[in-house]
Amino acid sequence: MSSNKSNPLDWFNEDPFFKKQLSLKDLEEQWKLDPNQIEGYVEKVIREATSTPLTTAESNLIYEHIDTHNLLITKITIPKHTHPENIGVQLNRTQIKITGLKNEQSKIIQLPCSINPDISKGTYKHGSLQLKMPKSSSGRFKDIVVRYL
Repeated sequence: MSSNKSNPLDWFNEDPFFKKQLSLKDLEEQWKLDPNQIEGYVEKVIREATSTPLTTAESNLIYEHIDTHNLLITKITIPKHTHPENIGVQLNRTQIKITGLKNEQSKIIQLPCSINPDISKGTYKHGSLQLKMPKSSSGRFKDIVVRYL
């Protein structure tokens, strides 16, 4: 073994797996990334890990669910030539109903989990409707009073 203590990464040269196969200088040059690129990559990985794939309904409504710890976020692409102010959105615990689409159509989107429609919010921007829906409680056990007769 080499007694050269100048470079703490010399063990790469000692290990047969890494021997002459890994040049840290090459990696350093290759992986000089802009922080914005790293942030974009991390956001993409998180989005892919927490969302269901894009789904297309019969009406060409494209939507995506993003399931977080406390929220279900649904992004819906509204078809072109549909005026956003004509769109109506209704929620129940398990579905989204979109009205005001082309030819007076309405479409229902099934949700992957139960939500609380009373405190849900929606925003529309550049052809995309985003709904933030708090998940409903998981049905925790609660103490009840038992009357003994």
